[in-house]
Amino acid sequence: MTKQLNAALCLSISLAFALTGCKPKPPAAPVEAPVASAPVAATVTPVVPAQPAAAPAPAAAVNAAGDDLDKIAVITKALPPFPFIDYPANVVGSSQRTEASDFDQLHVIVGNKLHTVEGRFRKTVFDLSDAKISQFQAQRDYSKAALDMGGVKVNTVNPSDDAFTNANGGDSYALNKKLGYSHSSYSYEAYFLPTPTGRKWLVLMVGDSSVHMIAIEEKQTASSVKMVTSAVMQSELESKGHIALYINFDTDKAAIRPDGKPAVDEIAALMKKETALHLSVEGHTDNVGDKARNKTLSRERAQAVVQALVSDGIDGTRLSSAGHGSDKPLTDNNSDESRAKNRRVELVKVARG
Repeated sequence: MTKQLNAALCLSISLAFALTGCKPKPPAAPVEAPVASAPVAATVTPVVPAQPAAAPAPAAAVNAAGDDLDKIAVITKALPPFPFIDYPANVVGSSQRTEASDFDQLHVIVGNKLHTVEGRFRKTVFDLSDAKISQFQAQRDYSKAALDMGGVKVNTVNPSDDAFTNANGGDSYALNKKLGYSHSSYSYEAYFLPTPTGRKWLVLMVGDSSVHMIAIEEKQTASSVKMVTSAVMQSELESKGHIALYINFDTDKAAIRPDGKPAVDEIAALMKKETALHLSVEGHTDNVGDKARNKTLSRERAQAVVQALVSDGIDGTRLSSAGHGSDKPLTDNNSDESRAKNRRVELVKVARG
């Protein structure tokens, strides 16, 4: 057996053993695999990377918009534990470059649009030379691993495509930064994995020297913003004429989350006490994503608050709504913290003659 064949065989098996938690499928050829540190999840058939063949085309992507994700069938088989795929066995110690957070806002491509998700993530980066595999093999094996888990490829463009840049504000540098996309020479595949316990994602970016993978598990977290009481609202409205509230919504949707309902209840309590009070409910977003979509989303969220107040018994003639998108930021949009401040609902006191 040549050295190249032996290296390819070992590393393909290492990738298979890095996936944890799934029952192995019978290999295409009888390969005797050594026991790894994690249970076998899938078996990847080795190839000889020395042949100058082009990487196989990935499975056709679903032409999905954000709402279309709900139409993708839920995966019924068990997935490996988060983050789904580990480093290859040869990549150890300082060769592993990991970034992780228990809760953050991230971005992926769905169809040809930038899509925002919230939850925990883990990004793994390693060099092909450390893993001792080729770009061809990394692309093939990791794409196959995502598909074997039940993932559906949902992007129809790469970050480097002009169609993507033009559809999402025109600033390719800012878009690449949001996506964690290193260079136009890298591939980009976003796999969506809907499960009974929630939405999950696996993003694969392979270049000629390294592999970047981002595993995401969507989840909600309690707001860190202190509840604003009806008394505080009344004081701010009387002194300033407006107040910013941070009401929690589902990502990229106008549905008020259960932990956002108490804030709406406080608005209703204020309006029931101050029966002459008229309010304009105005939605605002950060500058992430399509500007027109942000304006529509901010308007829909303001309308959702008005509808919730009417359901609480407030006369709808005392309420109006508006959506400003990212046109009226409170601060810059240069960090997650500042963008969070800009994503808000404002109550504006309306004077009546």
